[in-house]
Amino acid sequence: MAIGIIVMVALALAFILFFNLLQRKLLKEKNQRQELQLRHQETLLHSTILTQEKERSRIARDLHDEIGSKLNVIHLNMHRLKKIESQSTELAETVEEVNQLIHNTIDTTRRISHELLPPTLEEFGLIEALKELTDGYESSGQIEIILQHQSADWKRNKVIEINLFRIVQELLSNTVKHSDTESVLIDVNLSNQQFRLYYEDNGKGFLLDEAQRNGLGLRNLESRASMIKAKLDFQTAPEQGVKVTVANLS
Repeated sequence: MAIGIIVMVALALAFILFFNLLQRKLLKEKNQRQELQLRHQETLLHSTILTQEKERSRIARDLHDEIGSKLNVIHLNMHRLKKIESQSTELAETVEEVNQLIHNTIDTTRRISHELLPPTLEEFGLIEALKELTDGYESSGQIEIILQHQSADWKRNKVIEINLFRIVQELLSNTVKHSDTESVLIDVNLSNQQFRLYYEDNGKGFLLDEAQRNGLGLRNLESRASMIKAKLDFQTAPEQGVKVTVANLS
């Protein structure tokens, strides 16, 4: 009888052990599937961002080289027409209106081209591009932006610079649209191959969990940080503003 009880207990323990091992195996397989899905989604997002940058570059060049140059030719011809126009007041007014419209279109084309691919970023680097970007926002008179920076021995990396620039661009856009803030602090530290970006506004903030569930913008920020092997730390809560840190992991 005792032997039978021992056998039954052994079988029960063996069953429990087998069941636990099976559960662990199933859980491991589930986690592996989820990890593969997350990696696939991240790869797709990285690919999307890279495609966007290529398209931005192409459109910016087309705007500058094709449309911009043609508008300049039209503008010059309008000046010629203005010189030979008749004494008709109506014609003179029409020529002036068309001339002003062309001038405004040239300015708009240049602005869109610069937003898509800032030439300052390409030629002079991240800090100068951020100065140009923040000056544009400050010129509206609605927001004060404090830009602090240190980059004495920075070895330029265009991939890092374009992604950090896009992160600031996205954060500033969201701040102006949703934050209801009067001031923003941006601190950039570039040293050799190390970088740290800190962004802070004193606006109304938001629920981070809700934004992580619904906000493509936040996922884009995380993906851009991932692309440059950086960690993105995003802190916010209602009425507590927004604090964002992006720093490389190495």
